[in-house]
Amino acid sequence: MTNTKRRVPAVALVSAALLAGGAATSHAQSASGWTGQAGTAVSDGQGSDQTLAARWAACAAKVNNPHWSKGAKSVIFKTRVTCAGNIAKVHVKVIGKLYRKSGGRWKVVTASNQTEVKSTNGTVSTYYTPKKGGKRATLDGVYRGKITVRITSPFPGTKGKASSKAVKVNTPGK
Repeated sequence: MTNTKRRVPAVALVSAALLAGGAATSHAQSASGWTGQAGTAVSDGQGSDQTLAARWAACAAKVNNPHWSKGAKSVIFKTRVTCAGNIAKVHVKVIGKLYRKSGGRWKVVTASNQTEVKSTNGTVSTYYTPKKGGKRATLDGVYRGKITVRITSPFPGTKGKASSKAVKVNTPGK
């Protein structure tokens, strides 16, 4: 996805479910109109020859670069998720990990694991790493955020992964 100010990594997920009577898996995928990097479709296993519209949902996640947050008093990064589809709501799980480069190696300094119910109407939800009340990152350094995102229900979708750029973050100290 492209932002007019900067490019950010993005990941897209698809979860598809079929109405009673079923349709071929390929029909469920083409019904979504989605051509992203990660996708899945599930069948009800009935194998009916009836042509019915597939139920589907697709979510896209953008990872922002880590930065110092005055409010959180920590280095944080945000993940912004939007979903579309003909299933009204889906559960979206975002696992975020904030890494700091130390001694030439990347080490996890804080993490988050959040699942939210999202409408598939295109509204944006923001997930924070670390989440409020989580372990804070307060040292200067080079940071990178990484996420794993998945639609967990009503039917599980494909896992998507993305990461931010590695950026230098100066903190005001403890």
